[in-house]
Amino acid sequence: MKPFPLCPLFVPANKLDWIEKAERSEADGLIIDLEDSVPLEEKGKARDGLVEYLSSEEISKPFFIRTNPLTSREGRKDSSSFGEKKKNFLGLMTPKIESLDELKDLPDTLKITLLVETPLAIENLASLASDIRVNGIALGGADLSAELGSDMSWDSLLYARSRILSYASINGVFSIDSPFMQIDDLEGLEEESRRAKSLGFTSKFAIHPNQIEIIRRNFLPTDQEIEEAKEIIKAFANSDGGAIAVNGKMVDEPVVKLMKKKLMLAGFNPDN
Repeated sequence: MKPFPLCPLFVPANKLDWIEKAERSEADGLIIDLEDSVPLEEKGKARDGLVEYLSSEEISKPFFIRTNPLTSREGRKDSSSFGEKKKNFLGLMTPKIESLDELKDLPDTLKITLLVETPLAIENLASLASDIRVNGIALGGADLSAELGSDMSWDSLLYARSRILSYASINGVFSIDSPFMQIDDLEGLEEESRRAKSLGFTSKFAIHPNQIEIIRRNFLPTDQEIEEAKEIIKAFANSDGGAIAVNGKMVDEPVVKLMKKKLMLAGFNPDN
């Protein structure tokens, strides 16, 4: 699995002057949004403005571009406008994706993060996540709950989260948990971030700068966890490859794999 942002922050594509401020934030990635943040009558202008911006400016943090749905006229224009590789460009984030047929016109070299927002997308994840272009899977909880007729509580969306994590793991891609929509409820964000990390998500969306510190703190390994991971990896590398004990803990290959993921989260190369 390649490095990925732990806490990508949304920036509306019709407010490009916000990018510089977002770059100065603690967010380690950006999502430049052409979909929900942009009114219909401004989508063409926002897209053209973003094309011009990227032709003259470099974004210092890894970033996605969230398109409109690829089945829509605006989405097709979005996807054809941003196929060129730019520095720090992580690829397109495609909303309401439901079938591989929607990706057929995209080049194989273009990376895609699937934004899962419908029941059909949840059921089709086995085929969607295996596509060579897919580098991540993200949960769009607000749209999915609207489709299901549910609320956005943890229990209501647990099945969807579990499906996403299963297919992200099978295909070795990152996973991004749904945004926490109550901006002022920092205790609620803390609890949901803790649960998402415990379940296996590698990242969580931020929709406001005041969410960044809490998300990063919950997803980043502690100093103690980093040292433990290094010790376990080193001990296993010096063993015969079978199960060993390290500080009273049984360690085998799956445990070492988890330790390597922790080091990657903290920005370390686990193979050094």
